Amino acid sequence: MTKKPLAGGVALVTGASRGIGRAIANQLALLGASVSICGRDRAALEDAAQEVAKTGVGVHFQIADVTKPPDIADLVAKTEAKLGPITILVNNAGIGLFGRHTKKPRPIGIACSAPISKCLPRFPRRTPSMIRRGAGDIINISSLAGKNTFAGGGIYCASKWGVLDFPAAWRKISGNMASASV
Repeated sequence: MTKKPLAGGVALVTGASRGIGRAIANQLALLGASVSICGRDRAALEDAAQEVAKTGVGVHFQIADVTKPPDIADLVAKTEAKLGPITILVNNAGIGLFGRHTKKPRPIGIACSAPISKCLPRFPRRTPSMIRRGAGDIINISSLAGKNTFAGGGIYCASKWGVLDFPAAWRKISGNMASASV
């Protein structure tokens, strides 16, 4: 039997109840990593966790809002208690908000802050096992919309630009915890 390349690793994937996050979680599991997933829709998250579990790896799932530091801290602690130290962090969670938004500033702020805040230094600080080991991979999922704007997508495009460029700026001043935005 061939050893899977991520065997022994632990991946945490945010926004994994559907779409790209769910596909990433499944692929990481197929490559041998134990997988922790989070999202805000319990039914979709449970379904995604069952799908990942079919690969035979360890699975943890939890309702979490990545814009709330207590949710992040709880997610990381429970993931590491159940599966072991996190070796891969995939920041995928986000909110799509499209159209004209001139009268409702709160949804605009949430739509912009959710994708960007997942990449802020507080998330890596919540993964102290990566820092202690001096190793780990952080992958920030963005969109071509971060580089190519479109009508009705200004808020979405701005948030995706932040996901692409904020981590690059942070790496230049922090000197630790490399990450990649894709």
